[in-house]
Amino acid sequence: MTTEKFLAYDRQLVIEELEKIQKTKFLPYKSGKKLYIDEKGMVYYVFGGTGDWHGITETNLKELDGYSREGAFVIAKKFRSRIDLCVGSLSQLIANFRKLSSTKQKGKQFHTTVTEDGMFIEEAPDIYLNKVGEIKVPDSQDLHRLEQISRIINIEVDSKKNITHADLQAKLILIGSYLGYRTYTPDQSKQSIYGNLGELCSENEFPESAIPSMHIDSARFIDVIWFDDEGFPTHGFEVEHTTDITKGLLRLYQVHKLRIKMFIVAEESNRSRFLREVKKNPFHSVQEEYIFKNYDELDSFFEGVKEFTVKQKSFFTK
Repeated sequence: MTTEKFLAYDRQLVIEELEKIQKTKFLPYKSGKKLYIDEKGMVYYVFGGTGDWHGITETNLKELDGYSREGAFVIAKKFRSRIDLCVGSLSQLIANFRKLSSTKQKGKQFHTTVTEDGMFIEEAPDIYLNKVGEIKVPDSQDLHRLEQISRIINIEVDSKKNITHADLQAKLILIGSYLGYRTYTPDQSKQSIYGNLGELCSENEFPESAIPSMHIDSARFIDVIWFDDEGFPTHGFEVEHTTDITKGLLRLYQVHKLRIKMFIVAEESNRSRFLREVKKNPFHSVQEEYIFKNYDELDSFFEGVKEFTVKQKSFFTK
């Protein structure tokens, strides 16, 4: 389940927020889809999207050709729970049109890089947009998916069946999804007692946008990983059912600089082995960041979520 597209409704939210900030009304300017003019005659070029790529049409290039007054260049970047508003100089953008990449449709395109307080254009780094506002996206949680997860969690399974590595991964995926995290496993095709792991996950492909490139190849092979709304990894789980704990520790160690919570999930009988291994190189420097959980602790957490789904449904049902 990926982030939604930037919709007409989102654009309307952005325009309304800009009107509040500027204390004026906006009207479409010329072609009107991205260009607006306020009551004072100031022009706004408003881009919106969930990614870092934006395009300028040939029509807009012609409409802005020769425009010499100051205006505002706005990028509204949509995440799952919010839309960030970043504003720069329209005249500066126009002056740098030639630096932007050309498209086959005779337009231009550019890419942005997000910073702590705004963003800049990669093709023209001198163009900087300051973050001026943030819009909360109403009710961003996918209630239909929550209901679907609730049904899966409450499937009656054979307790006598030998639990598999995939079954344990499925529980971690379902817990994470129900708690509102984006979830991913590299084992997309594996089957568990709760269903296909790829279908249980919210993400079919590994989210890369918020992760430094040097860590992507390491992170994508962690057994189960949870992400926040913006795609930054928050929790990593290595399930050591029949495999060597050291291998799981090493996979997590390779991404420890992301400040991710690192979990080893294994039989209680493996706890002493875990405690010995984390004291060795290279793990000892971050040994306090590793967390060991046994199967009973995972089951207890899973049953707690399962019980909550029943209570939640009961509370919200007439």
